[in-house]
Amino acid sequence: MSHPYGGAPEPGEQPPYQPYGSAPYGGSPYSPPGASATGHGTDGVSIAGFVLSLLCCTSVVGLILGIVGLSRTKDGVRSGRWAAVSAVVIGAIGTLVFAGSIVSFVWFGTSTVLIDNADVGQCVDIDEVGDGPDATIWDKDCDEPHDAEIVVADNLTSSEADVFDADEPDPVCADSLDEDYRSALDSGDYELGVVVESDDPDPGDPFVCYLQRTDGADLDESIAD
Repeated sequence: MSHPYGGAPEPGEQPPYQPYGSAPYGGSPYSPPGASATGHGTDGVSIAGFVLSLLCCTSVVGLILGIVGLSRTKDGVRSGRWAAVSAVVIGAIGTLVFAGSIVSFVWFGTSTVLIDNADVGQCVDIDEVGDGPDATIWDKDCDEPHDAEIVVADNLTSSEADVFDADEPDPVCADSLDEDYRSALDSGDYELGVVVESDDPDPGDPFVCYLQRTDGADLDESIAD
């Protein structure tokens, strides 16, 4: 029996004819499973961009996906525009912070002088670390103001390790000075300093000795010139 008013068919009957482009019970014939009748669901690209933007190492990827998500969610074609906007903002900030960290790391690595890589004649700034003999050594050009000049770069012998005293560097440094540095020390205008990594160094540990002005003034040229 037919149902001209769109009623449900009786068991065993064929469903009534539906015109092309319509769907039974008011549904949309073009809506994929799980999608709403008025949109295409939340945009996965925008969500992925938001998540990745929260991680410092992937913030740039989140930024890119957020920009793509802005286009994909334009005019309400897909929901999730909040995620795209958040991904762009957070991703941009995270990318700037990450880039700044990399620049700072590279600058620190190229500006500092490691004790075991120091060279005699290098002009440096010395930033003491606490009250011990360790210090951060910054590479400087000799024609710009600097604290000191490295005059010895070596490894401690057994006898030097036994007598090591950061407050009395002469027993470790003085005998290794070349003629120009010896003359500068003997003039009384300069004094010796020493840097090692440990308060109680062992034989074989690297160390550097440096000359600095006795009056604490900056140097503006190489001592050996």
